[in-house]
Amino acid sequence: MRKSVPKYRMPDAPLPANVVKTLIDDEMVLDGTPRMNLATFVTTYMEKECEDLMMEAARKNYIDIDEYPQTYEIQKRCVNILSHLWNAPLGAEEEGTGTSTVGSSEAIMLAVLNMKWAWRKKRIAQGKPHDKPNLVCGANVQVCWEKAMRYFEVEERLADVSPDCLVLTAERAKALIDENTIGVCPILGSTFNGEYEDVQ
Repeated sequence: MRKSVPKYRMPDAPLPANVVKTLIDDEMVLDGTPRMNLATFVTTYMEKECEDLMMEAARKNYIDIDEYPQTYEIQKRCVNILSHLWNAPLGAEEEGTGTSTVGSSEAIMLAVLNMKWAWRKKRIAQGKPHDKPNLVCGANVQVCWEKAMRYFEVEERLADVSPDCLVLTAERAKALIDENTIGVCPILGSTFNGEYEDVQ
């Protein structure tokens, strides 16, 4: 603890785990407290049993379904629960289509790619241009949607919000939609005020 630790390279000798933890804790002490941050999605209480299950799962490479078949089975059950909850179209076996992700950012990336590919496939089948996809969102959209559009070359169409209405409305979205629109992104819990947008 009497020596400084190199910040941008591996130290020459190992350090005790408790020292490393203390140093990192000290560096992060000025970060905001997640449960006091209304702009984040980790402000809710979680039971210890849930945290224990998450820590147990963190050791698994659950994408390897041959090694972790029961984890995969639980994932399929969760997908079906959500499919039924949201009245999604189900397959012949009454099973929904979906996957688990490590968080909402990965889910958003997959959603944007899926919308882009489905739109492109349809446009190709119609013999129409398929090189200028766009996605309609409110200006209150989470930053991950903007990243996904940039990464996957989808035009960003942000509808303005106003002090009296901080969310995307059907009227605001409609003005931005055209034949190249791959989707409209309503938010169930806006980052601005937690408000649910009117999906229907």
